[in-house]
Amino acid sequence: MLRTLSEVQTLDLELDALATERGQIPPALTAARQRERALRAELQARRAELGALRQRLNENEMELASLQERRKKAADAALRASSGKEASQFQNQELQFATRLQELEEDTMPLLEEQESRQEAVDELQGQLDVLQPEVEALEEAERERVAKLDEHTRELAERRAQLAAGVPASLLKQYEQVRKARRGLGVVPVTEGGTCGGCNVRLPIFVVQKVRKGQGVTRCPSCGRLLWSTNG
Repeated sequence: MLRTLSEVQTLDLELDALATERGQIPPALTAARQRERALRAELQARRAELGALRQRLNENEMELASLQERRKKAADAALRASSGKEASQFQNQELQFATRLQELEEDTMPLLEEQESRQEAVDELQGQLDVLQPEVEALEEAERERVAKLDEHTRELAERRAQLAAGVPASLLKQYEQVRKARRGLGVVPVTEGGTCGGCNVRLPIFVVQKVRKGQGVTRCPSCGRLLWSTNG
């Protein structure tokens, strides 16, 4: 039974290794994912800034259109004025509108230049993302294939493990699993030729060694509690 249990443990250790390997994402994929997330976050931020800038430009354009209309009306009103005083008032309004128009146009020009610059930055980031995405997709596909192979191997080992474990008494299997969980994956270990525990390397009492080698029941290491078995048994 203990020899069979040792074979079960061999499979358990392989399953542990497969589980560890499955969780180890390739560094290239991790780096590509991080780069993609960073690019998307930066692109989103730059687009938000560009959107806010375009809103300001739209507001300026609306104000410019309004001022131009009001300036024209003031100019027309000055021409239709019934007195010099009234004409002067409309001319003053036209001048005020013209002054504000000039100021607003001067304020708008840098915004247009900034919009062009920000658009270039957005296009550059989008270009980088477009180049990166096929690389990420290829790495993701390779990762799916890697995981699928590991999962298939895991299923095969699990089936073999279940078949072996079926030949071990339930009480013994339970002891083994409890000890294995508490002792870093090793629940059953051999007694060495020198009479030491194959798990913790502590020299075992002679009567313990003899009991194990004679196959007299289930014996545990007095030091680490692992189940002991003899490769010569």
